[in-house]
Amino acid sequence: MRTMNIARKSFAGIALSLALLGMSTTASAAGAGLDASVLPKATQQELRTEIEKARAATPELFKAVADVAARAKELEAGARARGIPLTMHFKPLGNRALYPLIDALVFDSHAPADLPPIAASALRLGLIEAVGSIRDARAIPVLAKLLELGRDDKTVRASSEALARIGTDDALTLLTTAVALATPDSDRERAILAGMHDARRESAAHFLAKRLEQTPDGETARVIVKSLGGVGNSWAWKTLSDQREASATRAIAANALVDAYVRFGGEVREQAAKAILVVDDASTPTLIAQARKGASTDIAAALDALDRRFAANPIR
Repeated sequence: MRTMNIARKSFAGIALSLALLGMSTTASAAGAGLDASVLPKATQQELRTEIEKARAATPELFKAVADVAARAKELEAGARARGIPLTMHFKPLGNRALYPLIDALVFDSHAPADLPPIAASALRLGLIEAVGSIRDARAIPVLAKLLELGRDDKTVRASSEALARIGTDDALTLLTTAVALATPDSDRERAILAGMHDARRESAAHFLAKRLEQTPDGETARVIVKSLGGVGNSWAWKTLSDQREASATRAIAANALVDAYVRFGGEVREQAAKAILVVDDASTPTLIAQARKGASTDIAAALDALDRRFAANPIR
């Protein structure tokens, strides 16, 4: 009997040792983007409830997300460039993958505990971008916390872009508040403003136009101009079923972009020209004519060149 007890204890000790060894190479129990504890308890509980419902309904999607996360090191290393987000491996899962993606972001990344930082970043960004592509407002609490706590520019931009794609009033308020809290012309502010590129709402165009009026530095101005081009993108608007804000948004963007074309030179002016062509608003020739009145010889010549480019806009 004593011999049997010793054998049992030895077996238990070996099993424990194997389990501990396995913990160093198997999946981490932490989320790829957040520790769930940073979320309000009510939000945590609601997410857990919805995740378990989704797991029961679509276990194959949870497995698919876990499989990508488990192979994150290999997938990142095999990409065309280092650090590219693993978005393409998640997007084919479709809209029903919302909760499997959120589960990996918040509760269990399913990634190896020793995942290198560059692969961990590719996994985190891929999950955030895939969530944003679903455009589901139920993801807002998670994305809001990712934006709030994000310390690297890539995470801040990805979270901002995801919120912009969701595009509800709440999502846009989170973005404009984050800009207001950021230091002007800082990397963080630029990352948020860049993420607003896909916020196709009239209020987003107003906000970006107003920020452009506040004399940002050249790099910030370039970012804002590019985002205005995205917010007013004529082709993107054609893909949307709700066109109620299309005309106003594009007109606001065009007005701000022509003003930026006049006020800034160099890269900002060229970026403004490209954005003006992308927005392709009917008011543009009139805006150019108005800006030409009283302009210096150099600015008038630049506006004439812009007018010719707009008349021959290749995107039409």
